[in-house]
Amino acid sequence: MTKINSKSSIFKILIIFLSWKFILIMTLLLAIKFVPLGYTDRFLGGGVVNYNNTPEFFSWANFDGEHYLSISIFGYKKLEQAFFPVFPFLISFFSKPFSSDFASSIVNSIIVGILISNIAFLLALFMLWKLMIIDFSKQLTLFTIFLITIFPTSFYFGALYSESLFLLLTLLAFFFARKGNWFLASIFGMIASATRVFGILLLPAFIIEAYVQTKKSAQMIWMLLIPLGLGAYMFYQYLNFGDPLAFYNLQELVGEQRQSGFVLLPQVYFRYLKMISTVDIHNPIYQTILLEFICGILFFILPIYGVIKKIRLSYLFYAWIGFLVSAIQGSFSSVPRYVIVFFPAFIALAVFLSNSPKILRFIVILISVILLIIETALYLRGYWIA
Repeated sequence: MTKINSKSSIFKILIIFLSWKFILIMTLLLAIKFVPLGYTDRFLGGGVVNYNNTPEFFSWANFDGEHYLSISIFGYKKLEQAFFPVFPFLISFFSKPFSSDFASSIVNSIIVGILISNIAFLLALFMLWKLMIIDFSKQLTLFTIFLITIFPTSFYFGALYSESLFLLLTLLAFFFARKGNWFLASIFGMIASATRVFGILLLPAFIIEAYVQTKKSAQMIWMLLIPLGLGAYMFYQYLNFGDPLAFYNLQELVGEQRQSGFVLLPQVYFRYLKMISTVDIHNPIYQTILLEFICGILFFILPIYGVIKKIRLSYLFYAWIGFLVSAIQGSFSSVPRYVIVFFPAFIALAVFLSNSPKILRFIVILISVILLIIETALYLRGYWIA
């Protein structure tokens, strides 16, 4: 009976994933036909000429995808240190054997990058099921997976971005931590910290997890491996660019909304209330500002709600601190993308909606799907989303 139930759940996860892909592909085809280009001279995947010739393919490498593509082909250049190395390294490793010239390098790198993202996302959904089923019902687990796929910025999981890979690595790390295999948990944590800066948060999260498990095992020394991923990248930046914190210091240059130092969260909320009241509602950037503000509220509250519902403390710490780190430079810019890897917040959302009236669940799901279609269309047509 257990094997049958397991196969049934795997089948349902696959259906959710394929339905998500179908929505994205249909949105892409309709967007190309009906949505005019936002940026026409930059930020388009593969360059303006390639994008205009084959937007069905190159649009998945818009914006940051261009940087990952460049790093995978040429290595790091100025102003690209904010993009951590594991994802572009994998793209380069699997695409170079099939790339004989610059044109083939671009095409093959995008193909490999998209494949990595989509395969990693599907595997991440399976890993989320394996992790959640330890504590939660099958119904809540599948509902959480569903909510992640219909989140308005989940399309980044299918683009040439590192979100899918990072989500998979963190889920693997948490899964093995729950199983008490601190070596594998720390290995995946180390790779995660070289994939996104949020990976370093696995170290304090695992310390909390070890405390909750009330185990004082010598194996926990393996946790010290986790910072080595980030440390190795910082050492590389120091040797090549003279600044071990270039990934952080460049944020002020490449993101005009951000500033150096730390900004208190109430001040960030005040800024967004001011923008919402002053920016022209017909300006395409208005919906981005509104989405950032909503995510800024939602992902601050959800981990707190999770504490009330007794969701595992190590999970909630990772999600809440990860959100706060995203906002310390005075903006929620990119937060709608950053938060999609904070799976504990989606667990809390699933718990909340499961205990809510059906009409509220329906409204939330409907709005989320509509926003997913809108945000996907805008991103694929060169509008900044996150």
